[in-house]
Amino acid sequence: MFSDSTADHSDPQANGASRLGLGTVQFGVDYGITNAAGRVAIDEARAIMRTAASCGIGLIDTAALYGDSETVIGAATETRSFAIVTKTSKVADAAGPDAAADSIARRFIQSLENLKVEQVHGLLIHDPADLLGPFGDAVWRRMDEIRQSGRAMKIGVSVYDGVEIDRILQRYDPDIVQLPINAVDGRLDEGGQLDALARRGVEVHARSIFLQGLLLQKPEDIPAKFGPLRDAVTGLRATFAEAGFGLIEGLIAGVLSHPAISRAIVGTTSRRELLEIAAAASGVTLERADLGPWRITDPRVLNPAMWAAL
Repeated sequence: MFSDSTADHSDPQANGASRLGLGTVQFGVDYGITNAAGRVAIDEARAIMRTAASCGIGLIDTAALYGDSETVIGAATETRSFAIVTKTSKVADAAGPDAAADSIARRFIQSLENLKVEQVHGLLIHDPADLLGPFGDAVWRRMDEIRQSGRAMKIGVSVYDGVEIDRILQRYDPDIVQLPINAVDGRLDEGGQLDALARRGVEVHARSIFLQGLLLQKPEDIPAKFGPLRDAVTGLRATFAEAGFGLIEGLIAGVLSHPAISRAIVGTTSRRELLEIAAAASGVTLERADLGPWRITDPRVLNPAMWAAL
């Protein structure tokens, strides 16, 4: 069970806060099923970045496909405080393998210009279909050339499910894999993918740890089509309360307590939200929790791409 016997709730730089990464999709586009605020204003985005740096959050996550996110980040002096991970544009419709690889390289140069940096911590393939399709080998060779050039320290891929992880690990050796996981999502644990990534020494970044905010809602406020989540959130709240944790603390610990996971990427629409998340993360000493009774494996509930069909 969770333990907070040595936690210092007053220090946002302690424990889990330093393992958070700042997600920035909201800097460029409207995003999130529970996001009523819409796209973050530029001044608020800069305030969020300043707050992240002051809380000890040292990594920022963005993408070429996140609207103006890279440009907003690059315009802020706060950018110097972060290691940056960005992602490629999609190339499935390219004319051939060479064209796909060239497109990756050209768009990455544009990302560096937008971010106003010469190097990023990581460059990830945004759509795993670009690696698993006919252009995959050519794309990966170009990614490796970018890594060898020093413009990206690490390369990898953002995935959606365990099948993609299995197929990618059969063909490639990513440095970073970004994947969706949260306290009720047991798919990658039960499927063995998290252990496989750990054995390969892959840096794992967890995203969607609040499931676009659904896990933060009161059970009765969760839309009826997400029925299994209502029972799961009810159970999680009781489990966390028994351990002396708030909901956000428990959700963060439920992800970061897994030894395979290096970072949890969290997106916010305000400085206030980020302060709350960072304070919650700082108060968690990470031990594995038995959340088995509340685990869900139904992809229709866990994968936002399938929500329209519910």
